[in-house]
Amino acid sequence: MKRGIINPECEGELYSCKNKPIKIIGISCGKRSAYSCAREDPVSLHYLKLALKEAEKNGAVTELIDLRDLTIGACKECYSTCPAQCRFNEKNFKCDCYTYDDDCIFIKDKMIRLEDAYGNISKEEFFKYYNNKSTFWPKDDMKIIYKAMIEADGVIFASSTNYYGRPALMQAMLSRFCALDGGVEELWGDGKNLDNSIKYSKNSKAKYKLRLYGKHCAFINCSKEGDSVTPNLMKACTMMGMKIIPLAVAYRVNWYNDPTHREDTAESKKDKYTLGLAKHIGVSMVKEIKKSPRIYGTYLNTV
Repeated sequence: MKRGIINPECEGELYSCKNKPIKIIGISCGKRSAYSCAREDPVSLHYLKLALKEAEKNGAVTELIDLRDLTIGACKECYSTCPAQCRFNEKNFKCDCYTYDDDCIFIKDKMIRLEDAYGNISKEEFFKYYNNKSTFWPKDDMKIIYKAMIEADGVIFASSTNYYGRPALMQAMLSRFCALDGGVEELWGDGKNLDNSIKYSKNSKAKYKLRLYGKHCAFINCSKEGDSVTPNLMKACTMMGMKIIPLAVAYRVNWYNDPTHREDTAESKKDKYTLGLAKHIGVSMVKEIKKSPRIYGTYLNTV
């Protein structure tokens, strides 16, 4: 998480949604699936759909993003070398650690789409490149998240608690928010030139965009371990300048009453308390957005 100060000389408004329909996105971070090992979808996804449905009833446009459907690479932590090493392009919604829309392999100083390479080189060569982590570059879908976050007025995160921490899909996504929270656009396309980054960072007038500043957020969690995810997630969101709505948390703890766990999902979906909280999130978020100026983003001077 970045640290910084908001400099009055750098304050500004980056994005306005005043004349657009209210948009709320829901991000489901569970890996569980009815078509995989668990044989069940996340209960938090059920709650999330209820929240989004209530938001729609109150006039919002909604979008459900299921992280199970996306390929998101891990953050490469270039910011830790120099703040300006983290770059973000607002036209294509990408950070420059991951710029490829398709699976590619690196052959003779060129990036070639996997499908194209398969038909143009021998199978022996193809699998040599494909099985080498240095030459195989998988596609990255984080641009879908970036675009949705910038365009939305609010976001609802739905997750579980895995071994008292964030689930893997959520953590991979959140680490990549670094690009939204200060990624430099001015240096895009220079091949991660470190000298350029150092020069930019030493400039006292350098500006870093907090692109999520002012956007609204809420949280849904369902697990057997209690909700130890939301408190830290709240901290991350507030450090990025996001606004937590009133009664922003819908949670459900599945106690170990059934040793087979087979009754957990059914019981969770009947829990009137959690169901009520989930629905309230959808209603409340629309109300809070309507009361807000719907202008988002500001600048940061990192320290």
